[in-house]
Order: sequence, then structure tokens, then C-alpha cells
Amino acid sequence: MFERFIAIAADFSIIIPFIYLLLKGKIPFTITDNLIYVYIVFTLVRNIASFITMMQGIYNIYVYNWYNLLSFGIIAVLYFQILNNLYFKILVIFALISLFAIAFVDYSTLFNVRTTVFNRFSYNASGCFTILFILFFLYELIRKLQVKKLTEYPLFWFSSGALLYYSGTIFPYIFIQYTFNNLANRNQYWMIDAVLSIIFSIFLCFSIWYMKPAKTT
Repeated sequence: MFERFIAIAADFSIIIPFIYLLLKGKIPFTITDNLIYVYIVFTLVRNIASFITMMQGIYNIYVYNWYNLLSFGIIAVLYFQILNNLYFKILVIFALISLFAIAFVDYSTLFNVRTTVFNRFSYNASGCFTILFILFFLYELIRKLQVKKLTEYPLFWFSSGALLYYSGTIFPYIFIQYTFNNLANRNQYWMIDAVLSIIFSIFLCFSIWYMKPAKTT
């Protein structure tokens, strides 16, 4: 019962930052802020679709498999456009191509709507690449010291929450065949993912809190 409550809470925790975004109104955000907004909306759509299909007893693992690929694309574009380092941009392009290539090795998990297993390769790869992106971003942020107050920088909060989430789930996803794809162990590891998702949503709220209108000329 408690595990089910946490799972549902994790699915709907993303509603809080989404509602706060709506309350902000039609503010002309920066490109970075808009990409965070897209990530939040996309996650909300996934969670709603997942919850509805779960309640209807319909297979929904393939929804998560596609979400993992597409959400990584959003994150990749987010950091690609914010950092001007050539080597980093090459890394992002390489990561995108590599992720989609290895994900399609296990193509049945993407195109079989009745699949009961998570894609064997994309979750651990996307997690590792995302952690690399964030660490590089934080390194550049500290090295250049262009942001006066990190705690008032929306992308800092997004990056911190994402780093906690992906770092906390990376090992279960590396051994995905024995964790999420093992029905006997799935609930145990799903709890880790759910709790970290809730924490990530809290960080997203702070990210939105510090969003400011884009400067217009």
C-alpha cells in the first residue's frame, strides 16, 4: 500500500512545478527556461499516460522507453545551447547518435506496445551521458563565475535535481536486467526511482521560482 502511494505521488509530483509555471503566466522566458518548461510538460504527459494505462490494465512500459529517449533529447539540447565549448557540443552530438543507435538494438521494447521489459541499453547510457553533461556544466559554471548567485539561477536548480536523480538511479539501470526487468525485484528499485523523482520535482519548483523574463531589445 505504501509503495503504491509513493509511486502515485511520484507520478503526480510533477504537477506542482507545472501549476506554478501556469501561474507565472505568459512570460517571455529564455530559451533555457523554455526547454525546462518543455521537459516538465513532457514528463507530466508521460506520467498521465502511464497512470491512465496502468489503471486500465494496459501495458505502459514502452511509454517509459520512448520517454527516456525523447527526454534525453531535450536535456541534450538544453545543455548544447547553453555551453559554447566545441568539444562539449561534439560530445552531445555523439551522445545523441549513440543513444538512439544502441536503443534500437533492443527495438522490440520500443515498437511492441505489449512489452513488459525496459530497454536494456538506453537507460544506463542516457543516465551516464546526462551526468557527464551536468558535471561539465557545473564545472564551467564554477570556472567562469559568470553567475553571481547560483541559488538564484534556474538551470542550477534543474541541474542539481537532475544530478541527484540520475546519480541515484544509475546503478539500478546499469544492472537493469536484474533490477527493473526482474519482476521479483522491480518494486524494490521502483521505490528508489519514485522517491528521487519526487525530490527532482521539488528542485524543479525552485528552478521555476527563479525564472525571470527574458531581456528584450
